[in-house]
Amino acid sequence: MKKVWQLQENSQTEYSGLDIGLTATTLSILQKRGINSTEGILDFLRPSLLDVHSPFLFQDMAAVISRIARAKENQEKILIYGDYDVDGITSTALLYKVFQKLGLDAYVYIPHRSEGYGIKKDVVEKAAQSAVKLIVSVDCGITAVEEVLLAAEIGIDFIITDHHEPQNELPASLAIINPKVPGSGYPFRELAGVGVAYKLVQALGQEFGQGAPADFCECAYLDLVALGTIADVVPLTGENRILVASGLRQMKNTIHTGLRALLAECGLAARVPKAGQIAFIVAPRINAAGRLDTAKAALNLLLEENDEEALALAAQLSRENAHRQDVQGKILAEAEEMLDQEQLPDVIVLSSPDWHHGVIGIVASKLVERYYRPVFIIAEADGVGKGSARGISGYHVLKELQEQAGLLTHFGGHQQAAGFTLPIENIALLRKALNEGICSLGGELFKQKVAVDSEIMMEEIDLGLFAEIEQLAPFGMGNPAPLFVTKGVNIREACTVGKEKKHLKLRLEAAKQSVIEAMAFNIGESLESFQTAQTVDLVYNIDKNEYLGREKIQISIRDYDLVSERELDIVIRQSLFQTDAMPVLNRGILVRLYLELKNRAEKANPFLFEVQNKTEKSILKVFEEMGMLTVCGGAGPFLLKLNKVKDKLNLDHSLRYRVSNSPILDGKV
Repeated sequence: MKKVWQLQENSQTEYSGLDIGLTATTLSILQKRGINSTEGILDFLRPSLLDVHSPFLFQDMAAVISRIARAKENQEKILIYGDYDVDGITSTALLYKVFQKLGLDAYVYIPHRSEGYGIKKDVVEKAAQSAVKLIVSVDCGITAVEEVLLAAEIGIDFIITDHHEPQNELPASLAIINPKVPGSGYPFRELAGVGVAYKLVQALGQEFGQGAPADFCECAYLDLVALGTIADVVPLTGENRILVASGLRQMKNTIHTGLRALLAECGLAARVPKAGQIAFIVAPRINAAGRLDTAKAALNLLLEENDEEALALAAQLSRENAHRQDVQGKILAEAEEMLDQEQLPDVIVLSSPDWHHGVIGIVASKLVERYYRPVFIIAEADGVGKGSARGISGYHVLKELQEQAGLLTHFGGHQQAAGFTLPIENIALLRKALNEGICSLGGELFKQKVAVDSEIMMEEIDLGLFAEIEQLAPFGMGNPAPLFVTKGVNIREACTVGKEKKHLKLRLEAAKQSVIEAMAFNIGESLESFQTAQTVDLVYNIDKNEYLGREKIQISIRDYDLVSERELDIVIRQSLFQTDAMPVLNRGILVRLYLELKNRAEKANPFLFEVQNKTEKSILKVFEEMGMLTVCGGAGPFLLKLNKVKDKLNLDHSLRYRVSNSPILDGKV
């Protein structure tokens, strides 16, 4: 079934785009993503750590800090219980590094994938035998009702930090830090597991700030937070956007030896990587260790402090990732062969005793991309099936598994991805039940919709537009790279490229520059159709190609129509940019606050500062933007560091300052 392109018309609102340095096209894209005020645009374009929430908004955070402080005072053993995916590994590494830094007696445990996800009773019992008095879970634990009860019976306190959806019964732990738990008190639900762990680190920084080592800075761990957050495919909006944007910048000069070695192995050393590069180049190497064997190598890499050892571990992960790709490719080919032999079902449920359970989640995602059906892939072993599920828009895989709980021994996850186990004899029953259940959702479910941000002409595409779009990064779930559509594009040339000629390279007519190059991946078999067609309608992202120091525009094709194969499905949504009330800043009030900060810094730098109002926060953001100020941590009060400024600064170089002093035309942005 062909995809349906949904194009939002550009807003008819008149913008004073020059005031903020963006064209009406880009402002319209922001508006369609719910960013409809000047202040909102500034916060989106310049994410600031001044806007992170206080960790003590979690109702249980005070109890957590009190228990950890007691563990430190009594020199108790603490076990950090993690998970084997990137989110779990980075969460574990983050908390272990911080606990070590603060002088806590900490140990780590990450299960082998064969043990399955979550807390295990035998590990809790072994922890008690090793005199562990406190277990802190990261990226897991929210369903560990029986395991937490066991821990209490044998004298172990349990703190759960997690971000997965809770079930009806919550564990009776000492505390739960999970933004998805009803009544958690935290205003942002979408943190990754490592994001939740970082909130604990923030709270520890505030609690032990005076007694912490002089070189302790919670923000030094944001690169690990960014890595885990991107890999776990949570929305890159709200607080996640702030954490990821800050963490990506930090990767250029990371203090973590293992991460630095891994970035070098990936060809990303000493630079600010893009979120996509982390998602598709870096994260798979960390995941590879835990998919086919133990995740210890990945954790050891992130904890390693010796450069030579770190480089060796990074190279090992690359080899394991290559092996993972081979195993995954064979399973994918077998699954596609199974589907080719029968009519495509509404819900794909496939199983085999020959499949490795560590890679079936990736295979499920690949099958969703190809067939656009919910996919449940199951690896059989010793009478048990271990499965991974991936959904499509409008199909909640976790809820569907909940409906079939009687057939399952365990399950958990999210709306679009979940894991489960079941007896092998129940696989056929699950297949039947899922396919019967989807009938009530209607045929519209299988119409894959592509949300197109704007329709433009080829001649509008240049390096300036690319640079403007890049300001909307980091891109990912919840904030995808803008998609554009252009209709009736003339094809100058088409050829296949790549080792196996799987990809298409096109040369397209454009008015400003004679041609624009375009890449279309994995459609090399369509070469003849492109060579015989005169025009094409395209949906694409705008990219930049750099070669031998030269930059040129290149577009990446996401979907296409040759010679009007179909009509565009245009969905028109109109809304107005809303007037907002931003603080008006002037040089006088900036100078007064700067002098106050300078006096504080002369006594101690960094120093704690309580923001009194919106104007003060805006001024601090101006100082931060100009490099005069660094936010070292906190969420109110903030830990601020005043930086030395060599040259005289021009306030007009600050986007926020310029906008605050710009005239508002007709009450509109």
